[in-house]
Parts: sequence; C-alpha cells; structure tokens
Amino acid sequence: MQRRELREVLSLLQRLNDCVSISARRMYTQQVTLTEMLQCSLSDTRRLLPELCLFVDSLLPRTFTSNNKSIGAPPSSLVRHAFRHPEAQWLSRSARQSGISALLCQQLVRLARQDSDSGVQDHNKTIYSSAAELIMHILLDALLSPCAQRLGQAPDACRWNPLQHKPRFHAMTCFPVWSSLLPFAAMIGIQFPDVFQQVMKEHRCLERTIHRVNCDFALVTGIWRLVEELDRGDKEKQRAVSDVIASLLSFASDRMLLCCKNVKDDKKSVHSHLDDQLLEKFFTGMQKFSFKSRRADEILKQTIFGTLQEALGRTECGSQIGAVPQRVVVFTTAGCMLVKDLAVDIVSMVMKQINDLDTLSDRGQHPLLTFLVGFCAHVDLVRLPSVLEVLKMLVTSYKAAAHHAVNPEHQRQWQRELVFYIVYVTLLRSESVDSLRQEVSSDAAAILELLKQFQMQLCSEIAYEDFQFAAPVHWMARVWKHWVFLSDEDVQSFVSEAQENDTDTEQEFKKRMTTWQAWKALIAFKLPSFSRFPQMKSLVNPHLLSLPLADLNDEHGLIIRGQKRRRTEKLSTTNNNPEQLERSFDVLLLPDVMERVCSFMSAKRLCRMTLVCRDFAKLSHSASLWRQLYLRIGSPIGKKQSVVPASPVECRHGDSYKHNWRQMYQERWIVLRRLRRMQRRAIEAVQSSGEAFSSNNRIATFIPQMCTYCGCNQVFKSASEHNVHEAKHKRFTCTEFSCQASFIGLHKFNQHMKEHATKSIVPSTTTCRLVCGYNGCKKRYMSAKRMTTHRQKANHFDRRKA
Repeated sequence: MQRRELREVLSLLQRLNDCVSISARRMYTQQVTLTEMLQCSLSDTRRLLPELCLFVDSLLPRTFTSNNKSIGAPPSSLVRHAFRHPEAQWLSRSARQSGISALLCQQLVRLARQDSDSGVQDHNKTIYSSAAELIMHILLDALLSPCAQRLGQAPDACRWNPLQHKPRFHAMTCFPVWSSLLPFAAMIGIQFPDVFQQVMKEHRCLERTIHRVNCDFALVTGIWRLVEELDRGDKEKQRAVSDVIASLLSFASDRMLLCCKNVKDDKKSVHSHLDDQLLEKFFTGMQKFSFKSRRADEILKQTIFGTLQEALGRTECGSQIGAVPQRVVVFTTAGCMLVKDLAVDIVSMVMKQINDLDTLSDRGQHPLLTFLVGFCAHVDLVRLPSVLEVLKMLVTSYKAAAHHAVNPEHQRQWQRELVFYIVYVTLLRSESVDSLRQEVSSDAAAILELLKQFQMQLCSEIAYEDFQFAAPVHWMARVWKHWVFLSDEDVQSFVSEAQENDTDTEQEFKKRMTTWQAWKALIAFKLPSFSRFPQMKSLVNPHLLSLPLADLNDEHGLIIRGQKRRRTEKLSTTNNNPEQLERSFDVLLLPDVMERVCSFMSAKRLCRMTLVCRDFAKLSHSASLWRQLYLRIGSPIGKKQSVVPASPVECRHGDSYKHNWRQMYQERWIVLRRLRRMQRRAIEAVQSSGEAFSSNNRIATFIPQMCTYCGCNQVFKSASEHNVHEAKHKRFTCTEFSCQASFIGLHKFNQHMKEHATKSIVPSTTTCRLVCGYNGCKKRYMSAKRMTTHRQKANHFDRRKA
C-alpha cells in the first residue's frame, strides 16, 4: 500500500473509532437499551446517534453534479482496509456490549437497501462498489478472518495448542463477533444472494494457509448458525439463497480439509484430538441442518461432493504422496453417512480420475486406487452395484497389464497386487452378497445378474495360480464360497491343491507375508486408522466393516492375534450353570404377581419403569395401579397430623363411567403442588399476624382447599366459594345410576344428558320405522298416517284393489 493510501486509510480509521467512541458514550448516558434502539425509526436514530448515521452515509457517493462527479466518498478498497484494520474499534468489547456494533451493522444494512446501483465510477476513475457488495465484504472480512489477522495478534485462547485438551471457548474473542454480526449477514444474504455468493467466491479464491487456529471452532459453529438463519428467513425458498448456503458450507468444508496440503502434519498424532473435535462439531451441525431443512439433501450433496472432488484432485496432482490423508478418509465416511447416495457419486468420480491417468504404472502407484479399494471394502454405505463396478475395473486392469507391461517381473507383481485387492474387497463384502441372495425383488434380481457376469469374468480372465499365491488361502476360500457359490467339497479341494502346489521355502513365504502386509497397509478406511479420531469413530463405527479374524493354525494366512475369538469361546464353554440359564429365560414374573409388586411403587418409580423394557412399560400403564395412586393423592401420610389440611379425593361415579386414571393423576398432581404453595403462604401469613391455633391443632381461618370430587381439580380460597362449588356438583349430577358424572356447568351437563338420550333413542327408532315397499320404495316413516300420505302423493298403491 502506498503512503498516500495509507494516510487515507488511517484518516478513515480515526473517523470510525471516533464515531464508535462517541456513539458508545451516548448509549451509556441516554440509558437506552439495544433492543429499543434497533426498533427505532431512522429519524429517531439520527436524532439519538447523529455521528453514527453521518459516518455511514459518507461511505458511498450519494449526490452527483451535472458533470457526474461524486462528492465526499472514499474508495471501496479504503473502506474495507479501514474496517479490517487491527486498530479498528467497531468490534471491540465495549462496542459489542454497548450495542454500537449491532447499530452500525443495522445502518450499513439500511444503506445497502437504499442503494440499488451496481457500481459507480467518478471523474478520477475511482471504482465504487455497490453498497451491498461493500457491506458484505465488511461483514465477511470480520466473520471469516481469524483473530490473528483481524486483531494483528491472536489471543492465547485462539492459538492452536496441541498440548491443550480442549480450547477455552469462553475466552475466545471470535464467538462474540459472530453473535453480533450474524443476523445482519443473514439479512444481506437473503436480500442480495447474488452479491453474497460473489463475495464468498472471492474469499474462497484467496491464498489458503495451513496454519491452524482455534478460531476454526467459532467459524464452523457460526457458519452453521448462519446457514440455519438463512434457511429460516428465506420464506420463498429461492434458488439463489440455496447457492449462498452451498458456498458457505463449501468454505467451511475447505477449512476442515485445509491441512491436507501438509502431509507431515497429518501423520502426527498430537493434533488429532483437536481435529477430531473440529470434525465432530462440523458434522453435528450438518446432522441438525439435515433434520430441520427440506432442501438439505440437495445442498449437502452438492457441497460435500465438490469439496471431496477438489481434495482428491489435489491428491491426484501430488501423486508422490503415499496415501490419501486420514482427514479426507474420515470426512468422506461421515459425509456418506449423512448425505444420501453420496457414496455412489464418489465411487464414480474416483474411478473416472483413475481411468484418466496415462499409464497403468501410474494407476498402480496412485493413492486413489487404494483409497477406492478401502472405500468399497470397509464402508457398507457403498452399494453392491458400485462395488461390482470397481471389481470389474480391477479385473480389466489385470487383463490390460499383460499387454502393456515391459518388465515381466513388474507385470507379475502388479497383477498379483490387483488380485489381492479383488480378494480383499470381496472378502469384506461377503455378508452383502449373502443378504442379497435372501432378498426377493426386481432390484435384487438385477444385481444378481451383474454378480453372475462378474463371476464369469473372475473365473475366465484371472490366472488360476494367482488365486493361490496373490492372497491368503483362507481368504480365497471364503471368496469361492460366498461369491462364486462353490460347495464345501470344491472349496476344500482348492485349499488342498494350493497347499500341495506351494513349494516356497520358509524365507520366501515370509517375504510373501511381508508383501501382503505392505499391500494391506496402503489400503485406506481400515478401522484402526480411525483410532486417532475417537469421536468421529464412534459416529461412523456402525458403517465400518473390519477384517475377520484369521485362523491361527493356518500357515498360509495372515497371522492375526485372535484374543476376542478365544475369549468368546471360553465364555461359551463355562456358561453351563442350569440355574443361571433358567433365570435368564424370563425376566418377568406372572402378570398378577408383577402387578402386586408394582402396587407398592410410587408414581415416580412407575414412570421410571417405562424406560426398562417394553413389557415393563406396558405394565406401568395399567389402570389399576394408577387408580389407587389417584385415590391416595393428597391424603395424609401416617398417623401424624399436619398443619396443612389434607386434600383427599372421592370417586362417586358409577360402574359404566370410564376413567383415565394416569392422566387424572398427572393433572391433579400439578394442581396439588400449586395448592400446597398457596396453603403454606396462608399459614405463614396467619402465623406472622399472631393468630393462635385452635384446640384441635388446626388454624381457625380458612386455608385454600381443593375439590374432593373425582376428576375435578378446582381450588377455592374461601368457604363460601367451597359451598357454592359443592352445590353445583350436587345439582348437575347425572341421573343414570351407572354413570353419576358430576359437572359444575349447565352446558356440559345438558350435553352429557343429550348423549344419554341419544343412546337410548337410537335403537328404538331403527326398529319402529315403517317401510313403504311399493315397487322397491325404501321410504321409512314413524307413523302409519305419514306413510299413507306419502303413498297418496306418490300414487304408491294398487288402484284395482282400491
């Protein structure tokens, strides 16, 4: 920056800081709350904060002369430099707490709404951006920049400290900035989505650094809050706003995979716990957004797929890297778990990138091949048709290697490596084939047809000896059984033949084992590789497939410790206690015994019983248990008399009246708690006034009480109110002996009696009606006189007989 421009920036910065300080003092002296100021009209704001409004009005050219000259407006680049200067005070702690930051943003948004020009150029050829673009730059510079860039020096809480177990979120200065500016950024994004997207593209095109900061936690949390605000505020569901949300999520996804450029840092485990927490925060926000928004599937699929395509493209450019970074592996697995059909698109994209490579040697040495093999083998979210496409690609590469190889030894080694990958994928996806064979549907039939084509290709295009030496024999035995559907005798004959043809020495066999281990180590998505990310591992663990344990007695297999299998077998042999087996058959007693046991429980314990199992939940909803609890509620406990009067309940209903005892208990319990508070206040008031107790240890004055009728929770505060209420119950009681429902209002009482009358009238009316019956006439009448009138008017009688 030149000296002249620097002087102009410092001058504008001084004006900004003076405006902020004066406006903050006015807010403190006038004792006006921020909520009131944000709801004020523009004229009131200009009257209360004139310096703030004048400064905002001076940021863009507002008036022009006849020669089309702008008056008194700094260039847009200088305005941006002034607002993002480290010494700018508009986002300081005092400005945020006084509300000046929010009021300044409100006036900036008002300026963007008033100005509709796309850009202005004055006579000095100085470019002025539109108000919306300038204000969007100001807001996003403050939100998306780390504290080290915004403040010149990052606070201790915002620095990336690998030795720290968890960042000190309460001490970070970037979280309050997001809280202050987020509503106004959402307003601009909804009203000017094209401008928002253009500014976001400029931020994404900036130089990407690999320096990690704790500000990324605030960035991820703030972006998800901004996305939810944009989705909630966009009532019309505009396509442009969806593009804005996608650009925001793409920016956040790039931050998640930013350190993939530096593989040395990715191999260290000291940063993993912070990276794990950051990824967990990102995917937790994604999960909440997918539940709340209807357009989440489309946006998330577009965003995650584009981010992974770019990240894997960077891996393709740097083919000297040994493997895809683990952060990309974790990000891919979690993204496929939360985004529908993303795994199919990723498989197609990676296959296209591999096929675009020039030579077969480049494909073999490229990390995307082991990435694709591990993705199809270990992630069950990849559907079986996509797995078959990858297997066919590997078989085709095996066949093409025989025609393009220059070195025979290298060609043989490359072909066996491809066979190892084929066996590895088929071994881990054996359960998918078994479940497919049990399905009966048109889709399953189509996939089985593809499987038959792969079986023919596998048996005809791969040399038989490679099946014996390219992978462990017991692996290949499972592939023959589950994928080619060979019988046990054929599989056993293959194993015997492989053992007879294996004439390698012990040293050569160890070398072969080392080669297998090296090939296996290159494959991504293995379960142990997720141990550096424990929170993400717990999230994606249900969708990860692990390699089955090998038999220790098999000399031709990979020697893998099988402690878990041995422990399971040991437990199964020792569990022969007949009494223990008998107790494990059924946890519940007989129904009447269980109901008798539960009758001694309180309401709280009955509610807790529902969390145990489905049978306990069904038992806890029993009406007989809640009936006795309802009838005992409010009654005195024990023989000791209490100062607070009892509030018993008495059921006067008949046998045919239907009760909902559980709901009635809940309603009366809520009212009873409020009643006890009222009674204690009344007793304390009486005691403080010095009123003495009566001889029977009760207070002589009236204490608030509750109605004792079943189903009525009325509370009365005086004796007269109590008497009037009981008189209503006695007056409006159903006359049916089997019902005897009681009400306190005439309307409900009449409605109840009409229901009784309807039930008694309907059967008699249906049996006493007279049918006309002339030539199929189905008219019905209550009396013979009306039916005769009907027949005379309709001529429904025989004239000859008449």
